[in-house]
Amino acid sequence: MKESLVDQIICPLCNSDFTIQIKAKKDQEIITGLLRCSRGHTFKIIRGIPRLVVDETKGFTKTEAAFSSKWKKYNKSYHEKKWYEFQQNWFLDRFGWKTLNKFNDFLKTRNKILDAGTGLGNSAKLFSSNSNSEVFAVDASDSIEFAYKKYGGKSNIHFLQADIRKLPFKKKFFDFICSDQVLHHTKDTESSFKFLTKLLKSDGQISIYVYKKKAPMREFADDYIRQFTTNMSEKECVEFSKDMTNLGKVLSNLKAKIKIPRDIPILQIKAGTYDVQRFIYWYFLKCFWAEDENFERSVGVNYDWYFPKFAYRHTSDEVKKWFKDMGLKIIHFNEMESGINITGKKL
Repeated sequence: MKESLVDQIICPLCNSDFTIQIKAKKDQEIITGLLRCSRGHTFKIIRGIPRLVVDETKGFTKTEAAFSSKWKKYNKSYHEKKWYEFQQNWFLDRFGWKTLNKFNDFLKTRNKILDAGTGLGNSAKLFSSNSNSEVFAVDASDSIEFAYKKYGGKSNIHFLQADIRKLPFKKKFFDFICSDQVLHHTKDTESSFKFLTKLLKSDGQISIYVYKKKAPMREFADDYIRQFTTNMSEKECVEFSKDMTNLGKVLSNLKAKIKIPRDIPILQIKAGTYDVQRFIYWYFLKCFWAEDENFERSVGVNYDWYFPKFAYRHTSDEVKKWFKDMGLKIIHFNEMESGINITGKKL
């Protein structure tokens, strides 16, 4: 933790200011210490990271435990250069920036950036390209450990372990907030989004990606299977996720296509030609298989869906209403098979 952070955060319990007690320091980083607010609440700094999670409800802890487990098992494959570049390009395409140069030009206009749900920190690294901006990378899971180890040395990134619904920042603190593939894993997607918007300055922008409601048979299968998998042990769900991964792999290896001659409205299936694995994946059953054929990462994606307590899906109309309710003008909207990408500006 950088010492300057103490002047920019507040107690997530009572919103009062912090003082800091430094116990161990390495170069410019506080490795061990204690944050104490004016009302007596204390939070530890452990291994360079302020630990500010305050939500101890069962559903929240189960969801965060799921992601902590995932990143411990599969963090190396998600830090690979090939995966980083794929995710970067996917992000730029989904949110309409298209090129890295255009996104970097945008970042030059932002001073305070919140990466709400940073995971392994790859997104924080992307947002930190403008050295005059400060990036505040937050995650409630133990992924923050791996993010800090990889990118904690960058001078303009702060890593914090905190809950998106109880963030340690004052209102109107940020001029860009991004929560990509995260909000649907909180206990209530809509209210979590609305909380984030209160941290946004006037003319600030917020970009989110949330899961989209799928075709009815896929939704039925998801609900049916998740009633079992969310109650499994971690080990049991990993094994189940391997089974789903192998199924996706077998279907992909068929390298077969099917042609649907007419729309099937009841099933929300459009006429067209489909790869068999993709057809089953989008319309009937989550059995992810990575295009680069990385087995571990594919297991991680399936586990990411089946084990967390919270994994909500939404419609475009729902998400658009959230933006309208909070006085945000939508400046980019992209609905795709997997989810909804949307950017709004605070008026």
